[in-house]
Amino acid sequence: MKKGLLALLCAISFNACAALSMQEPLSVTIADLKPIEVGVLEQRYALKVRLLNPNDTEIAFDGVVFDLEINDTPFAKGVSNQSSVIPRFGEALIDVQAVSGLQNILRQINELLKGERTSITYRIKGRLHGAGFGSTRFDSSGEIAIPVGSGKPGG
Repeated sequence: MKKGLLALLCAISFNACAALSMQEPLSVTIADLKPIEVGVLEQRYALKVRLLNPNDTEIAFDGVVFDLEINDTPFAKGVSNQSSVIPRFGEALIDVQAVSGLQNILRQINELLKGERTSITYRIKGRLHGAGFGSTRFDSSGEIAIPVGSGKPGG
């Protein structure tokens, strides 16, 4: 009886793990980015991040950790103890903050001043800490068009 029960629990556990690992990845996009504190050595930004869940199960989380790259270069890092639930086949919009160093912003300004870019690419990767256990990783990219005449001296 004990061996049968143990075998049943193992089978259920393996099926649960297989179901969780076959989930589609979250789509994470930046909905808004605003500077909130600009210092000589460090800048802080307020980000609105949209989380799209393409899966048939909701995702509850109580913390976020992420890195933001701009034009394939590390730009900012952020953490938040915010909790929320992304409904099944739904979305959530969360507010987080990120911190960037002086060298990161100077690199981006230099790229824009060259005037060769027609868009800015970004990549946001990190994880949502599960409200119960585990975590859900994400890694998404996007592109923002630069208006004509931006970034060129005198333009």
